[in-house]
Amino acid sequence: MLKKLLLCLAAVLLLTACDNTGGHYKIIVTFPDNTLDGQTAYLTSYDSGDTLAQANVANKAVVLEGELEKSYMARLLLGGKRLGLVVENGEISILWADKKATGTPLNESLNALHKEIEGIEADTTANVDSIVAQRLFKAYQDNRDNGIGPWAFNYYLMYNQFTEAQIDSLLKDAPAEYRNLTRVKKALKAAHQLQVTAVGQPFTDFSNSKGESLSNHVKAGQYTLVDFWASWCGPCRREIANIKPLYEQLKDKMNFVGVAVWDKPEDTQKAIEELQVPWPVIQDAQNWTTPSDLYGISGIPHIMLIGPDGKILARGLAGQELVDCLKSLPLK
Repeated sequence: MLKKLLLCLAAVLLLTACDNTGGHYKIIVTFPDNTLDGQTAYLTSYDSGDTLAQANVANKAVVLEGELEKSYMARLLLGGKRLGLVVENGEISILWADKKATGTPLNESLNALHKEIEGIEADTTANVDSIVAQRLFKAYQDNRDNGIGPWAFNYYLMYNQFTEAQIDSLLKDAPAEYRNLTRVKKALKAAHQLQVTAVGQPFTDFSNSKGESLSNHVKAGQYTLVDFWASWCGPCRREIANIKPLYEQLKDKMNFVGVAVWDKPEDTQKAIEELQVPWPVIQDAQNWTTPSDLYGISGIPHIMLIGPDGKILARGLAGQELVDCLKSLPLK
């Protein structure tokens, strides 16, 4: 997921690294038509999800403004969609159709970083995750004291399966307030759960509100593939396409089950129909997090293989590695 515009972007980030002044922010969002008039736009904290400001759309526009002590990462929620931005001193412009914030230094840096990541993700020959992780770490180092820093730090953690001790070591070199970030606390908890659900450990069961459990689909003496996914996740949808031919070849020899997380049930069901998912999918209420919390999953898709003895044989399978793993199983 990364490697282009590196020198140019590094220079931009260096120039803006100290731009963390407080003051007054004004976010002006404009829309191509009046479809969203009357709806409420919410400015929320990227870290905690708390609502920080809100205003109603009128005449194809909405304005949110206020005071801030220092820049921070936020999300603008409107009409079932969201847009990430840095709230900083100055006037921030958003053309809703363009899906990006412009007009202030940190937002321009963030846009450049997103563009670079998109270019890296398009390179199918590269070790994408590793490259992205390296770039996110540099973005964190260059912006550790402004709004981009905590965001980049959190995503760096997501791209690596660090232990609690490793995260703690990183925090010793980070600004003191990072340790109190909601997402960092979740990362520490996830690292612990990764340890107790690591390869070689018995699978951890869970149930939805309807009483359907993972154990309903894990049969003694058989292999079981478990796919954690969401309808809005592009890589998840691509991985389902990768799994389908394997399912057709192996469905009589092993079990397949999906687990929908972080999603709306109606969106999950729509995706199941669109993608023609042939295996059962366990789902529950909106933004269901129980399965991902138990397994310390911070990013999806996450594909896991459970052995005939109920122990976890592999985690984080994807692409050709998944294909090779299943084809190597001693299936009867």
